[in-house]
Amino acid sequence: MGSRGAFVDVKAGDFSFNAGGQHYKTVGILTSNPKVRIIIQDSNRVKAPEYSHTPGVIYAVVKDGMLKHLAYYDEKRDQAVLIDLAHTHDHVQPHRHEYMRHNKKDPGVPPTAEEQKLIQQIKKEFQLK
Repeated sequence: MGSRGAFVDVKAGDFSFNAGGQHYKTVGILTSNPKVRIIIQDSNRVKAPEYSHTPGVIYAVVKDGMLKHLAYYDEKRDQAVLIDLAHTHDHVQPHRHEYMRHNKKDPGVPPTAEEQKLIQQIKKEFQLK
C-alpha cells in the first residue's frame, strides 16, 4: 500500500505508485477486527497515509515497535479520523483529529472510549509500546 504522493490518482482509481512516494507495508491484521491492519513505514518521519486502497479500513501505523497513529478511512478512501499517539496536542496525548483538519490552534481532543479500547487491543496483540 502507499500514500502521501505514492498513488498516481486515488480519486480516479489509479493505485499505481509514483516514484518517490511514501510506501507502507502491512505486517498484520487484528484478530478481533479484520478491518484493522497493522502497517509500517521504514523512513525517518512516519505519517499515517492520507488515502487508503480499501474503503472503511483502519490502519495502525507502527514505527520501532511503537504504535504512532490510528487512522480511520471512509467509503471514499479518505482519512476520516487520525489518532496521534506520538506527541501532545494542546496538552492532550493521545489526541484525535477529524477529516484531515489539523490546526495547531484547535483544542486537543482525546480518543473516545471505543478508540482507547481498540488502541489497547492493538498494543496487546502486537506487543507494541
